[in-house]
Amino acid sequence: MNAADIAQWIAVLRRHPLSVFCAFVCVGCALVSWYIHVNLKWLDFDHRQLGQDADLAVSTLVSGPAVRQELTATRDITRRMEDNLVVPDNLAENLWYFYKIEQQSKAHVLELHPLNAITSDSKSLYRRIPFEIRVSGTYEQTGAFLYLTETGPRLANITSLSFKRRDPGGLTTILEMNIELLGKK
Repeated sequence: MNAADIAQWIAVLRRHPLSVFCAFVCVGCALVSWYIHVNLKWLDFDHRQLGQDADLAVSTLVSGPAVRQELTATRDITRRMEDNLVVPDNLAENLWYFYKIEQQSKAHVLELHPLNAITSDSKSLYRRIPFEIRVSGTYEQTGAFLYLTETGPRLANITSLSFKRRDPGGLTTILEMNIELLGKK
C-alpha cells in the first residue's frame, strides 16, 4: 500500500461518514460483547455468592427469636447453677444440705465430716469441696439418700461408695461415700 491508496481510502471515508460511524459502533459493540462473554463466569460466581449471602441473612433473621430464647434459657440455667454452688466457708449450710436429704429419704446420717478442700490450679473458676458421709437405714432409704444426693440441686461428684449390711441377715444397711460438691472459688 502506498500513499495514493491511503489517500483514496481517506476520500471514501469522507464521502460516507455515516458508514464509518456505524462501523466503529459495530467494532465497539463486538469488543464489549467479547468482554462480557469472557467475564460471564466471574459474574455468575459473584451472583451465586450474593445469593448465598442473602439466604444466610434471611435464615439469620428467621432464627433470631429462637437464638434469643436459647440465650435466655442458657443464662437462666447458668444463674441457677451459680446459685447452687457451695460456699466453702459456710459450713452450717453445707452440712444442713445433707440433713435435708436425710429428712426426705428417712435414712439416718451417722457421720458427716467435711474434708480439706482440694486445691486446684488458679485458673479454674470453681473448687471441689469434699465430704465423708455415713448413712444407715433400709436399703430403700439409703438408696433414696444416694439418689437425692446425685440428683439434688448441688453439683455433686461421688468419688467412692460402699453398701454394707449392719448385721448379717438384718435389714439395715450402711452407706459410706465420699462426695465432692462444686463450690465457689
